[in-house]
Amino acid sequence: MNLGKTLAMAIKSINNNKVRSFLTMLGIVIGVSSVIIMVSLAQGLQNQVKKQFESMGTNRIMVNYWSNRDLTDGLYDFCLSMDDLVEGVTPNSSNWFDVKYQKKTWQTNVYFGSDKYDVCNNYELEAGSMITNKQVQNRSRVAVIGSAVKKELFNYIDPIGKTIRIKGQKYTVIGVFKEKAGGAKYEADDMVLVPYTNNRALLGSTQINNFTVRAKSSKSTNEAIEKLRGYLSTKFSNEWDYNVYSFNEAIEQSNQVTQIISLVLGGIAGISLIVGGIGIMNIMLVSVTERTREIGIRKAIGAKRRDIIMQFLIESGTVSVLGGAIGIAFGGLVTLILGKLFFDMVILPNVFITIGAVLFSMLIGVFFGFYPANRASKLNPIDALRQE
Repeated sequence: MNLGKTLAMAIKSINNNKVRSFLTMLGIVIGVSSVIIMVSLAQGLQNQVKKQFESMGTNRIMVNYWSNRDLTDGLYDFCLSMDDLVEGVTPNSSNWFDVKYQKKTWQTNVYFGSDKYDVCNNYELEAGSMITNKQVQNRSRVAVIGSAVKKELFNYIDPIGKTIRIKGQKYTVIGVFKEKAGGAKYEADDMVLVPYTNNRALLGSTQINNFTVRAKSSKSTNEAIEKLRGYLSTKFSNEWDYNVYSFNEAIEQSNQVTQIISLVLGGIAGISLIVGGIGIMNIMLVSVTERTREIGIRKAIGAKRRDIIMQFLIESGTVSVLGGAIGIAFGGLVTLILGKLFFDMVILPNVFITIGAVLFSMLIGVFFGFYPANRASKLNPIDALRQE
């Protein structure tokens, strides 16, 4: 039988029953669009989490210990000794203080860091200069401020060279960090950095329990973590007294979680595709009953079983493909809207997921259309011709 003629007959049959055909397609439309929307939003969530981690900086290693023993110098020197693996290291302790400029006061987080604080924590300078190693060693009272602090204390005034007061002590602003995300609404921009050697003057102690290490690569990150854990294991008998971890591990874990979420949501949405397939089978059975006489005529003039089966399979497959196409369009549109609404980003449906959903919908149509098609092909021509 000519495939083109069979396809034309299928389209004509669908066109003759527009409302019924649309209702049949609806299950496939809902199924395909649901899969696309659910999986795309899960991937949008994954991208959002990844973006937040990357804003903090990849290949970062956080080192914490809890003890009255002061390991500041030893741990700092050990981190510096891994120059083949790391780009920089900085103490990462902080405390909240009222920071004053003239008559303005703003409470913010004051960080005590080294000259590599920007490298380790993924900051970039907008103006001025970064703290130098010489200023750290000399306990210089200099500060680099975040964009939120600049906005709150200085507004449109150039802060470079201006003097601020922290706990009554004068610090000269030498630099301003670029905004990371959201200005005063984002904690990373609401900060002041001073040399960590000022911790005695502001905190009353020289002990530092938190360090951030920036590794050169993902491979270097893993090697540096192992060395740091090995070093700390010689200082503590209990592994609960210290912690060494990286954001790379957190990114991998979040990716695994979102992949599982994607599979679960995709599976749940995929159930509606099966429901849509059952709807196709139901309508095709009705169609076989309505067209019994037509089938009898075709068999009487020489149509073979495979011709009848092919006709109904093409018809059910066409319904599925059309439903899948509408589902792609609707799912893509909803994904764009929800992506902008929830994540403030443009999320496009995954190409492989989209193609997979359409192929699966086509398979559903063929699978659930086979039984009615096979039943139609077995009709006796004489009995079929008697059907009114």
